[in-house]
Amino acid sequence: MLSQFVPGFSAGLPMTSAYLRLITRANAATARERSALLEGTGLPAGDHAAGEITLGQQLRQVRNANRLLEPGWALAMGARFHAATHGPIGVGVVSAPTLRQSVEIMTRFSHVRSPHFRLRADVRDHEVRLVPQDLVMLADAERAALLDIVLLSTQGLVESAIGRPMHEGRFELPFAAPPHARRYAECFRAPVAFDRDHAAVVFPRAWLDIECPLADPLLLATAVRTLATGARRLDGGSFVPARVEQILAAHGDRGVGTAARALGMSRRTLARRLHESGASYRALREAQQRNEATRLLRERHLSIADVAYALRYEDPANFGRACRRWFGMGPRAYRRLVVVN
Repeated sequence: MLSQFVPGFSAGLPMTSAYLRLITRANAATARERSALLEGTGLPAGDHAAGEITLGQQLRQVRNANRLLEPGWALAMGARFHAATHGPIGVGVVSAPTLRQSVEIMTRFSHVRSPHFRLRADVRDHEVRLVPQDLVMLADAERAALLDIVLLSTQGLVESAIGRPMHEGRFELPFAAPPHARRYAECFRAPVAFDRDHAAVVFPRAWLDIECPLADPLLLATAVRTLATGARRLDGGSFVPARVEQILAAHGDRGVGTAARALGMSRRTLARRLHESGASYRALREAQQRNEATRLLRERHLSIADVAYALRYEDPANFGRACRRWFGMGPRAYRRLVVVN
């Protein structure tokens, strides 16, 4: 059986248990069903109190759900999430004075609530594109499920901020229409397009000036303080290896100096922080390349030379040696293995 991508140090990032609890409650009526949905998480089958889990535990539940539940389960979940589901993010969005400030809350703090992604806002002439950026390497199936949830959650947040359905918007997904594509029309309140370059929630730029009907400066200030505390915690030394993994996943290897600058520290400080956590930049880069090689070698339309070039190996022979180090076999043999499985 083909192994899943492993997010490494990122698996230990803290996140709310709210989504795990809601997925479990909605899809498991018995102790046996709860145990199946939580298999491999290390969590008991009983209901969980509010608190924290790790990103790795949440991703394991998503993989279990993909295996156990009907296709489209993530759409059903995303459609049920509302502003309150997202805790201080939701409070900040609905209490902001205008949608512009609501979007700033989402883009600044989305990773605090769900550390597998960060929302980016691309403001163009006549439209705004909210683009979820992956911060960890994910298998295609779990990424698709999480994108369904993220886009529907974003739809709910935008609608809560403007006080009405976003019929004039649209949604874009970076994968082919699945067999259950008709369900997207049932859950999204605007057109959905597949096979796009990136996932995105798109709406008219003029909406940014819409006043939020539930604006409340005191609630907004409280939410921002809570979210800023969470962001500072993720920026702390304990999670430096995970932050480097996220930089590599989002931007590729641009050198240890670039990673250090992105984290606001010197190369020497970054090396020391990584060493204290039992990691090194070289090892994290190697793990990222291995995961990326695993993903690209599944793509039959890419030649071995194409994969090597994508991973910045100018000499395919060096890529072959790397594959034998990573997988115990050359790239062609590994491709036959992963395509069969």
